[in-house]
Amino acid sequence: MGRRSQEIVLHQSDKWERARVIPGRILKVLAAVSGVVLFGIMCLVTYSVFRRYIMNDPILGDTEIVQIGMALVVMLAMPHATNAGAHIQVDVLDRRIGAWGRYLGDLLARGIGAYVLILLIQKTWAKALDAHEYGDVTNMIELPVSLAYGAITLGMGIYAIVLMVQLAFQLASGVKNYE
Repeated sequence: MGRRSQEIVLHQSDKWERARVIPGRILKVLAAVSGVVLFGIMCLVTYSVFRRYIMNDPILGDTEIVQIGMALVVMLAMPHATNAGAHIQVDVLDRRIGAWGRYLGDLLARGIGAYVLILLIQKTWAKALDAHEYGDVTNMIELPVSLAYGAITLGMGIYAIVLMVQLAFQLASGVKNYE
């Protein structure tokens, strides 16, 4: 490979790397927000237990706040976990299926995952709109249920985008990264 070819390849890889950095930072911010919400939930649960068992004065609606908060925690952290490759992977068959098998398996997993998420996004978005239209609220403190559906829809949407971007990068790089 000549010097000019190497420069083109390096420039192309720099573009790919830059294309990964900005979304990665955004996903880290979302994961940090998820962590802050989780910390808030932990504080609420601790205070709620103290009030319930020590003061004999439970907090009204604490479970509802925890439920909606956990929807935020999971759905905001999931895209970052996927982007960082932090999901559990079972590599029992890796040696037997080889580089092409792993490549095709990842293609299928990302493609099917993105497709299923798109279907789920359509359903949860419709449910969020219905909940908003009918004014659905939680039982105790009347938090809008559409908030939880909105958080779930947003998280799944970002997750689907991450999977599709990974799929595009995988297709662009080919099987060479699997050897």
